[in-house]
Amino acid sequence: MTALLKDKLIVVTGGASGIGRGIALAAARHGARAVVIADLQPDPKEGGATTTSLLEEMGTIARFCRVDVTSRADMDALVADTLDLGGVDVMVCNAGIALPRDGCDISEEDFHQLLRVNLDGVLFSAQAAAAQMRSLGKQGSIVMTGSMGGIRGAAVTVGYSTTKGGVCLMAASLADALGPDGIRVNAVCPGLIDTSLINASPGVAKAAQGLVDRMPLRRLGQPSEVGDAVAWLGSDCSSFVTGVSLAVDGGLTAII
Repeated sequence: MTALLKDKLIVVTGGASGIGRGIALAAARHGARAVVIADLQPDPKEGGATTTSLLEEMGTIARFCRVDVTSRADMDALVADTLDLGGVDVMVCNAGIALPRDGCDISEEDFHQLLRVNLDGVLFSAQAAAAQMRSLGKQGSIVMTGSMGGIRGAAVTVGYSTTKGGVCLMAASLADALGPDGIRVNAVCPGLIDTSLINASPGVAKAAQGLVDRMPLRRLGQPSEVGDAVAWLGSDCSSFVTGVSLAVDGGLTAII
């Protein structure tokens, strides 16, 4: 336990499962006063206890809000729902998807679905949070979940890498736009993390072991390790850091 996020309210989109769940639980470990989980359903894809119940066991105020991140109206309502808790201090725009039929022949439908969730969803959640932070005079932090795939491309992730690369540039652009208001915007770029998302793309799943064998740390990352990086970006310890895309990938992008 640390006090990195003491007295802060954290919102995590896609927080019921996978990396988002790891980010939410890490926020509690680092002293967050309250964590709001925004997702399509409260039950984690992996099964077991809900993220909100685990947060409550840790002594953190927890709330679940059912949202569709591709709807700006849903994002505005989500952020408005935090006012009774003091408003958003850290918005984690984490919700994202990968699709099994990615690659150079990705269909128009699949490509547009990736764009809607991975880019529209990130932009809408960031816009909603920034509007509230400005109105409340908060010098908050917005952290977007990019990907190693947004730094390095691959034949099997044409659509996914395109959207995640867009997240990195969105973070840089919004950092410039919101910096004068004291709002910082950064992206965290996970590498191969031990979640079900690896298996969402057969090409990535097939290549995963070879990549693990090549990366400097020689292992999969854990959602909690991404969560620790997000906690730092959301804390005052990173108060002069904005516009950054931080790789949390065991060193893989350093050597490929």
